[in-house]
This record gives sequence, structure tokens and C-alpha cells, in this order.
Amino acid sequence: MSNYTDDLRYTIAKRIPDMNRGFKICTNYGDFFIEENETEPITKLVRKAFEKHLKIAMAAESNRRPS
Repeated sequence: MSNYTDDLRYTIAKRIPDMNRGFKICTNYGDFFIEENETEPITKLVRKAFEKHLKIAMAAESNRRPS
């Protein structure tokens, strides 16, 4: 496994669940905070996106391995 897939797994296992406590979004126009009671729809989308990236990365890694 690569550092990239390890990082994706860590994000899915630790970082995304931690978002449920609330989090800050930083933009070029300023920051804003998502309160704990508003996080669920956002974290579901973020999890789905990262799981998709992980699936793609794992498939790419398995295609690079010699048979």
C-alpha cells in the first residue's frame, strides 16, 4: 500500500468522524464554522468522496503490481 492509500484510510477512519464534532471551512473570502448539529449531510458526502478516491487508488495499485 502507498502513503496515499494509507492517508485516505486514515482520513475515512479518523478525520471524517471527527468532523461530526463541528469544523471550520476556510475559503479565500474568510472562514466559517459548521456546528455539530449541522455536520451530518456534509460528512456523508465527504465520506462518499473519499471512499471513491480510495477505491480508485486501490485499483490503480493492484494494476501496477506484477502478476
